[in-house]
Amino acid sequence: MDSSMPLHLRHAALRAAHSAREQIASMDAIDDSTLRDMILTKLSPAILSVPCPHLGTTPVNNDPGSFFNYRRDLCYLRLVFALARNSDWHPHLLRDHHIDWCISMIPWYCNSSYCEHAFFVAGILLQTTPEQTSVISLNSVTERQWWDVMRSTWSNLPGDINNARYFKLLLVLVDRKKKYMQIASKSDLEQLTPNMNHFVERLEGHIRLKRQLGHEIQDLEQREGIFIAAKELRTTASNMLERFGQ
Repeated sequence: MDSSMPLHLRHAALRAAHSAREQIASMDAIDDSTLRDMILTKLSPAILSVPCPHLGTTPVNNDPGSFFNYRRDLCYLRLVFALARNSDWHPHLLRDHHIDWCISMIPWYCNSSYCEHAFFVAGILLQTTPEQTSVISLNSVTERQWWDVMRSTWSNLPGDINNARYFKLLLVLVDRKKKYMQIASKSDLEQLTPNMNHFVERLEGHIRLKRQLGHEIQDLEQREGIFIAAKELRTTASNMLERFGQ
């Protein structure tokens, strides 16, 4: 995935890495420390070279659309999201400017309701933020930008949102959304409320089905925890929207 490679080859390499993202994220399990360190050190900058071959360059004619590509960037974000779940990858993601690049995507992908990108941007930032609060790039994210990310995550959640790997993040998303909701506009809340309704109803249906199929108690408890938190968030949003009408 070297930046000197032809574009189509770099994209093909990114798709291959995306397909193997869970295995790549578990590179810390490799017993050979030399091989493990080489993979962690070499692969991280190579991944970024696909969406951003020359970090720091200016978009053509100041047009960010010349940098961003819907399908490629979703592939990239899904890959980095998987890596970010493993704290061993965090220093590499930060050092190699993946976090900077994800932040640069906020204005482009977190102001629309048609793409999943915002969910993965949120997941990457939230998974790297707790232990890296002193990192300048993360501190540069404004309250408004955080709200744009939080608001957009619920507009188009991943199709496999009921996958257990998302459970912990969903709870954090609900909590963060409450934190930044105070700056929401009326139109933000009008968009958020039906999105939360859809999510709550969808999750409730999955919980009902899991109970019928006799799934593990722990799995059900996690889903029910998210369900309760999401209902509370929906109620808060509805109450705030009502106050706008008074």
